[in-house]
This record gives sequence, structure tokens and C-alpha cells, in this order.
Amino acid sequence: MDTNTTNDAERVHVTVGIPTRNRSQLLGRAIASVLGQSYPHFTLVVSDNASDDDTASVVASFRDPRLVYRPLDHDIGRAANTNRLIELAETEFVVLLGDDDELHPDHLSLTVPALERWPTVGVAHTGCVIVDLLDNSLDRHVRFIETKDPIVFESGRQFLERSMKSGWTVCFSSAIFRRAALVSGDGLRPEDGDIDDLPLLMRIATKWDFAYLNQPLTQIRAHFEASSSSLGSFTANGYRSSSSLPDMLYERRRRFLTEAHISQIEARRLADVAERTHRRDRVRHLSMCATTGDKPATVFRALGREVRRDRRLALDPMTWRFVIGQLGGRRIRDGIRRALEPAGHNP
Repeated sequence: MDTNTTNDAERVHVTVGIPTRNRSQLLGRAIASVLGQSYPHFTLVVSDNASDDDTASVVASFRDPRLVYRPLDHDIGRAANTNRLIELAETEFVVLLGDDDELHPDHLSLTVPALERWPTVGVAHTGCVIVDLLDNSLDRHVRFIETKDPIVFESGRQFLERSMKSGWTVCFSSAIFRRAALVSGDGLRPEDGDIDDLPLLMRIATKWDFAYLNQPLTQIRAHFEASSSSLGSFTANGYRSSSSLPDMLYERRRRFLTEAHISQIEARRLADVAERTHRRDRVRHLSMCATTGDKPATVFRALGREVRRDRRLALDPMTWRFVIGQLGGRRIRDGIRRALEPAGHNP
């Protein structure tokens, strides 16, 4: 038997890091999802950010040599705790899994080959499923690139273009990174707040390419304690984003473009895309408000405020499609209501 070949086959290729704090019940499920991977060559590191619940006991209940527990004596913050896992990783590939999320069993088996296939790819990511705390499905397959192909290569330049148009480009828990890409992107920055993943991914895209697997290989849990809950929430009528989200995204994109090491021509082009997206995101938010329960009068007053804030909105075709859709929808609803009223009814 070739001993060198055997050792190489058993070598750990991936570090799955879970940053956590006081979320022991969900953490246990996240750990189990990693230990249940069909791909065996990984180490799971739990970085406990000074939890004062039974997190240590939950971790200790898993008697698996691949699991490493790294507790902290004091709270260093969410971003710093995540960056700590990047520093602790001694492998070429790294996954940073939320302590309330779960990997599907074949996640690593399918994403690792994508990084091995393309040496210039620094991030391979997948679709995801969104569930609530009771495991009710809120979205069975969130797709980040509209494609029928099972796997898509996306250049860093293409990813930056998409980042100027979309606020959610990658499900962070679904992504497997080259550690070198995370280091080159300078990790998460606390000043970026709850959307610190987008600036990190854009920084990575200046040096690396991306790969997208068109399968939902990660389960994301939506709940009021999630860090992303400040950006929006699921309602009975669908998802509703925060009114401040369009401005937050635009500010992050502008800051990135002022700091990025890209040509001035490319920076100006992307800045124009980001500006158009900002205007349209504000209209999309109003459309979301309309579909999730706001009265038409409330929505149109909000639209008026937005137009006064930026007169270019009045010239955007998307604004007029929104207005026509709202007025047409009301007329259709009123017509159906009248048709269903009993004969002789006089409201």
C-alpha cells in the first residue's frame, strides 16, 4: 500500500467554522448537519463568543474527534468571532456556517469539487431553503443566479456587476471559500453592520472568481433573533424588507467603489449601475409594502415622498409600471367585488 497516497486521502481539506453565542438549541442542529456530511475530510470548529447558556454542554454531547470547541472569555462581537474562525483555520477551504443554519448532507461533496475544478474560483456557493423556527418552509429554493445549468462559473467582474444590482448575491452559510480569498478580502468589518458579508464578497471579487451550484444545499432559519432580522422579515403575505435597506446597500456599494483597486472607468460604470439600482430598490420596497398589507393611500404618499427626494424616479419606467399596476389591481379587485355582490345590494 502507498502510505503517502493513504495519508493524502485522509488529509483534512475543509474547516467548517460555526461562530455562536447563546443559541445552544439551534447550535446542536447546525453541528449535527456538519457531522452528517457525506464528505469526510473536514474539521468542525465552534467558536463560542462567551455564551452563558448551556452551549458548552451541547457541544460536549457530540463525541466526534472532528469537532473542536474554542470558547472565549468575553464577547468580542459577531464579526470578530467570525474572523477568529478564519484565523483558526489551517485548511485550504473554509465554510462559515451560521449557528442557526444547517448544511444538507451532500453540501461539501458537491462544493469542494467546484473549487478544485477552477483554481481562480475563491468562492463556491449554492441555493438555499428558508424555514422558520417550526421548520415550516418559507422558500423552498432561493436561486441567486437564474440558470438551468447545474453549475455556473461567474467571473469576479460579473459578480461585481451583480452585486451592484442585488442585495443578496450569496447565501453566506452556503459558501465554501478558499482561505486565501477570505484573507485577501480582509474578513468581515464591524463597521459594515448586518450586511458585512456583501462588502467582503465584493472585495474578494476584485481578485477571485465565483462558482454557483444551482441546488438548495443549505437551510437558513428566519427568526427575530437572527442578525439579518433588522433587514426585513417574513409576513403572512410574503417577505418585507426594512425601509432603510436600499440606502444601506447603496452606501456599502459606494464605499466599496471608493476603496476598491479597480480602474476608474470600471468604478464609474459600476457607480452608475448602483445609482440606478438604488432608485429602483426604493420603488421595489414600496411594491413590497403594497403586497404585504399597506393601504394604497399609504403607499402612494410614500411614493410621493420618494419622488420629491429624487425627481429622476418620476422618469423611471419601473415607477410607472408600479403605479399602473397598483391602480389596475385596485380596479380589478373592485370589479370582482361588485360582481360577487348579491343582486339589489346597495353599498
